[in-house]
Amino acid sequence: MENLKKHHQKVISYFKESELGYDVVLGGAKHFGYYPDGINNVTEKKAQELMQDLIAEKLKIKINQLILDAGCGQGIVSTYLAKKHHCKIMGITIVPFEINKAAKLAEKLGLSSSISYYLMDYSDTGFESSKFDAIYAMESFVHSPDAKSTLKEFYRILKPSGKLAIFDYTISKDAEFTRQEREIFDVIVERTAMGSIRDMRHKSFVNLLSNAGFKSVKQEDITKNFLPSVRKLNKLAKIPYIFVDLFKLQKHFINVTAAIEVYNLAEKGLFRYNIFTAEKPPK
Repeated sequence: MENLKKHHQKVISYFKESELGYDVVLGGAKHFGYYPDGINNVTEKKAQELMQDLIAEKLKIKINQLILDAGCGQGIVSTYLAKKHHCKIMGITIVPFEINKAAKLAEKLGLSSSISYYLMDYSDTGFESSKFDAIYAMESFVHSPDAKSTLKEFYRILKPSGKLAIFDYTISKDAEFTRQEREIFDVIVERTAMGSIRDMRHKSFVNLLSNAGFKSVKQEDITKNFLPSVRKLNKLAKIPYIFVDLFKLQKHFINVTAAIEVYNLAEKGLFRYNIFTAEKPPK
């Protein structure tokens, strides 16, 4: 329990420290964009919307379905989906300030009757079993302190035949990283509270989904489609990172560090962006 509290505090601290950066650079979103051709030919906002459209496509969202946004951030994704697809969404996060921002956004867009937000851990929600038609986690699953426990909870609260979509990262085996790459990535993992990333390997995360009871498990590597987003951040970070690296300040400027180092890892295939989809079997 003490370790869980520490992890939660790391997650909260990271997003609080990064709040201004996310607001200024990504418009409050906590996710990358999708570039259909793998080139920078649309705005970042449009690319983010295209990534959100993929959630609806993978979940086959229908009118009035009840959907869980597991790690809802500031409500960017949930408000977009509720407005466009007329579904009901419950968003949960362990980060207090995100709840207030998400609720204000939903109210501003006239969606308060369609969306509700709760301060809650998605590994231990307290929801009744078989509640949701679908669950999605948009670049939030990686912050789970325990991948197996989180998948077990997702399975429990999904209805039979319910759908799951996880948009997130995977990494190569440790042996494929150089010592220097492992060291800097360890710093990124620690400071960004990516508690489950070491369980999220390129070829084995699908096994965790299957072992949790899910069927029709699929993995789609869309790294080439998310790289233009990272490339934009990489360009913004290049000059600041000269000084960060010179004075060994990576721990203190973690998003600048990640913009440089994660891009390098992705270019080498050590870091990928994936869409995982799965279903809970029917009764």
